[in-house]
Amino acid sequence: MEKPRILVVDDEPRAVSGLVSLLQLDGYPVTGESSPRAALARLRRGDVDILLTDLKMPEMDGLQLLAAAKKLDPHLHVVVITGQGGVGEAVTAMKKGAEDYLLKPVNIEELEIVLARIGEKISLVRQNRALLAALKERHGFAGFIGQTPVMTRLFQTIQEVAPTAATVLIEGETGTGKELVARSLHALSTRAAQPLVALNCAALAESLLESELFGHVRGAFTGAVRDKKGKFALADRGTLFLDEIAEMSLAIQAKLLRVLVSGEYQRVGGEQTHYADVRIIAATNQNLRRLVAAGRFREDLFYRLNVVVVSLPPLRERLDDLPLLVKYFIDRAAAREQRPPQYPDREVYELLQAYAWPGNVRELENVVERALIYAKDRPIRPEDISLPAADAGEEAPPGTAADDPWAGMSLKEMEKKMILSALERHGSKQAAARELGISVRKIEYRLRDWGLTKK
Repeated sequence: MEKPRILVVDDEPRAVSGLVSLLQLDGYPVTGESSPRAALARLRRGDVDILLTDLKMPEMDGLQLLAAAKKLDPHLHVVVITGQGGVGEAVTAMKKGAEDYLLKPVNIEELEIVLARIGEKISLVRQNRALLAALKERHGFAGFIGQTPVMTRLFQTIQEVAPTAATVLIEGETGTGKELVARSLHALSTRAAQPLVALNCAALAESLLESELFGHVRGAFTGAVRDKKGKFALADRGTLFLDEIAEMSLAIQAKLLRVLVSGEYQRVGGEQTHYADVRIIAATNQNLRRLVAAGRFREDLFYRLNVVVVSLPPLRERLDDLPLLVKYFIDRAAAREQRPPQYPDREVYELLQAYAWPGNVRELENVVERALIYAKDRPIRPEDISLPAADAGEEAPPGTAADDPWAGMSLKEMEKKMILSALERHGSKQAAARELGISVRKIEYRLRDWGLTKK
């Protein structure tokens, strides 16, 4: 493991040289400064992982240096050194972002333990960044596929939020990948080595949900034949992902709020207080603000969860990513079946991009998997694609149905009829595009292709 780069700061040059020499013997890349202002100039280069600084310095005290250093690099790890009488200031420094503090004279073994612990965190972050770079090169991010601007912003948000301790609320329609976001946030966090525990709040009745969250003691209710740990205990020092948080009853919301505020909870039927060191990531496909206004969701819990919001775009808003997604699903199926992948022609992609995808990426995945079954050992063709019929809200089988008004038409003829009918009804490309769930650019392309000039 590559050792972190250290900068030692103390207004006494002998103290600086002593610590630098000891740390160099331990194999650390380390430099020292006896001037806090010179130290800041060094930090501006961005080549320091750990700042080891004295608190009592005449030119600029350690708290001021800490604040300035954190402003330059919020991810910088800072360890402060103080005399016996400066413990209060050291605690203040930790509240302002310092990682730890040491008392003078510095105990070398204690210093080594602190540096080793920080080094493990830094190593994990570096590994995650390397993984992120590799995933992005393959057009994906921890299971996500996409190159559109909206997905690029999503990747950036995940990367920025993941290393923090902030509670995250993930919003998005069903099938957009909310659980993937939660897994990405955990994998790129400092808690990645600890458990990620997931719970679907909509899948359990209120009584069972309380037991699943907090655990229960033996005899708490009929069937409770032994003590059981809840998800909070199982996720200790890790991450708890609460999916479909809007389905949680008001009574359970109140108990969850208590954990978020104080870290305390009790098992069902128990009197002992337990403590949770858990990062909460919640997800919903509903508008929580509207639920708060309707009295169905606690306002105080909403603001506790709404620290950082990650909004997932529906597939219809990033249709340019659809070919990448189709390729990913085909490659995955080919690898599973140990055969070379075969990709469809443009007509298939155009057919898929003309659909609104109410089920989002999950629906696309199912459609591609089904089409691969029909296609067998050849590339997918338009007739292999099974999408909901235009009039009946049921799924049409491959081919045409007996009383289907579209029967006998080719796909190109169907597409032309749908677009021209929508334009006739609305008189506007924008309105027609909204109805059909396609882009204005696609309508304009088709009109040029047909030699028409409708506006």
